[in-house]
Amino acid sequence: MAPINTKRETSLSKQAYDQIKSMILQKELAPGQFVNESQLQESLGLGRTPVREAVLALAQDNLVQIHPRKGIEITRPTPKSIHDIFEIRSLLEPMILRQCFYQVDLQWATDMRTLLLEHQDDEAGRAGQTASPLIELDNKFHLELVDTLHNQYASQLMRSLVDYLNLIRITAWRPLRYQVSNQEHIAILDAILQQQQETACQLLTEHIQLSYQEAINTMMHSSL
Repeated sequence: MAPINTKRETSLSKQAYDQIKSMILQKELAPGQFVNESQLQESLGLGRTPVREAVLALAQDNLVQIHPRKGIEITRPTPKSIHDIFEIRSLLEPMILRQCFYQVDLQWATDMRTLLLEHQDDEAGRAGQTASPLIELDNKFHLELVDTLHNQYASQLMRSLVDYLNLIRITAWRPLRYQVSNQEHIAILDAILQQQQETACQLLTEHIQLSYQEAINTMMHSSL
């Protein structure tokens, strides 16, 4: 049995991790911003050890970068990292949809379509707290589609990409793109419900490519 103090430290480290990650994904800590452990301790009301362990875990997830004697930098997605994450998605997701197309639960597709329609006119004027529910809905669509394959490694891989993908989304967020993306999701589901395999796979491929171009273009424009 682990000592009580060790369990408490682990719990506090997880609390620090979750709080800092939430601050990053809601842009309370902006990409490229530098902070130090003392600032985080004061902000979170936690001690040195849980904050340090949380920062190390966030660095492993590529959400922060630790610079000795300089501080902790909130990761700013680069064109290369954006390319790489969308490249693996473009290889993985359409292949999975093709492989398991006729095993997709049509009730799931119907329910997901209804949910997307309910949010098609949602507005999110800025990345951060207002965008977070919309980003989560986007994640739900893609993660559950991959889960249809019932392959634990494919599902784990997709989930390992989510936090960094969210960082890209909130950094390059445009409300109009969300609404267009929502319509693209609905079109993919329509093709699934109509049992049009080639159309669904092609629409998914195009959706990922368009999302990549939007992220790159927005990122490059914001850096000018």
